Amino acid sequence: MDISRRALLAGATVSAAAVPTPAGKPNILHIMTDQQQWGTVAGRSECRTPNLNRLAESGMLFERSYTPSAVCCPARAMILSGAYHWHNGVYNQVHSPPSVHRDMNPDVVLYSHRLREAGYRLGYVGKWHASYVRTPLDFGFHEVGDLEGCDPRLIRQLEPNPDRVERPRDEIRSVALRRFSWPGSAPFAMWGYREGPEEATPEYYRAECAIRMLRRFAGAGRPWHLEVHFVQPHDPYMPLKRYLDGYDPRAIRIPASFRDTFAGKPGLHRRESETWGAVTEEDYRQGRAHYYAYAEQVDAQIGRVLDALKETGQEESTIVVATSDHGDMVGAHRMWIKGWLPYEETYRVPLIVRWPGRVHPGARSARLAQTHDLAHTYAAVAGVNPLPHLDGRDLAPLFENPRNDAWRDDILCAYYGGEFLYTQRIAITERFKYVFNGFDIDECYCLEEDPDELRNLVASGEKRAEVDDMRARLYELMNRFEDPYGNLNGRGDRYCAPRYLPRGVRLKTPAG
Repeated sequence: MDISRRALLAGATVSAAAVPTPAGKPNILHIMTDQQQWGTVAGRSECRTPNLNRLAESGMLFERSYTPSAVCCPARAMILSGAYHWHNGVYNQVHSPPSVHRDMNPDVVLYSHRLREAGYRLGYVGKWHASYVRTPLDFGFHEVGDLEGCDPRLIRQLEPNPDRVERPRDEIRSVALRRFSWPGSAPFAMWGYREGPEEATPEYYRAECAIRMLRRFAGAGRPWHLEVHFVQPHDPYMPLKRYLDGYDPRAIRIPASFRDTFAGKPGLHRRESETWGAVTEEDYRQGRAHYYAYAEQVDAQIGRVLDALKETGQEESTIVVATSDHGDMVGAHRMWIKGWLPYEETYRVPLIVRWPGRVHPGARSARLAQTHDLAHTYAAVAGVNPLPHLDGRDLAPLFENPRNDAWRDDILCAYYGGEFLYTQRIAITERFKYVFNGFDIDECYCLEEDPDELRNLVASGEKRAEVDDMRARLYELMNRFEDPYGNLNGRGDRYCAPRYLPRGVRLKTPAG
């Protein structure tokens, strides 16, 4: 099946010939890691990421950047479509047995479709996970390299990449140092280290595939868009020993969240923590040291890609974006990995944008941004029609003014479940986070006064006016973005329980 036919089946409108593009249209280099915390970059923790920090110094660093869903497949589908689950069709993990839907909707439109229509050359390298039954080639991309994250049978059918990068032949030895086991599961490695040459690691190979594709694209005489998706620092945290040796676990601070009692919180918090067993302070320090070393190791490969871009001479005409699909608890609240956990460690992610001539070097924005805003930003950059669902926003107003007062003051995050199905919705503002839990009591945290998210204001009864405002904001956001579980549709108090009412709408009480 040719590429045009693939894209048509995916819902794109593809011309027989490439659409001419105006001179000066920027290239786009989209770099994404997997399960990387917001706190790993820009000196926010003990973690060292010199290349991402270098990118931030020459571009814009977002201080309040969030994933719309803290699990891999929905987060990636939302970045590509700029739309929430109910608009793009990916509700939870597409590759696991409890999957609700293994593919995006047949009529979904991604920014890749729009960029292709605008004459861009599109390449995708690395982890996919936005559909199990279709590859990036079915969504407007022209080429893929080192692809993973869909049905392996599809990957085996792909034509060899023209760069023909040879896989490393040197062996890497892995040593697991800490294993966990869940009830009914066999022990599994959570962290350890690897020994061998860096050139033999999978992340080095992935970077090499991306670099060679980038060089070809840069010489093609047309604007290009290249995605580079690394798997690291996803668990198990297995950095090369030379990176691990650079971290002293004893120097890693233990946060207040580690001693969370879960008082006044949904019972699932305590259950999740107990699932990991007796997590010690030494576990926290060791886990963090391995995680930080792994993040530094993938940062080195990001540096190679950035250096290759500079060597092409197209650095000044290329937008570079670096982000992650979601974060990782890494021992906070005595928990690991991600999923239903509504904490900052899982929802807050790095986001850096460098755009020479448009973004002031070293700029920082504290405005609320989400990773699915990127889809709308890329469409605007290409000068094409907006995407069908405006669930995110073009970030350009923040490029022009990082303190833009007209920017939104609240955002919506949503979770449909991973291994177990239940519903969760989250509203976040500058000061507060409100969590609707379909399986237990709700949560509300004052991020300004309680950054470790220890005191649930819903249970304590504190700041009642602010809690009520946040609850109302949540349902307004759900209604604004057509969340099927919001379903207010302007019908006011006829169909809504009092706690679901929009701000300004009040039910009459028996007292009048």
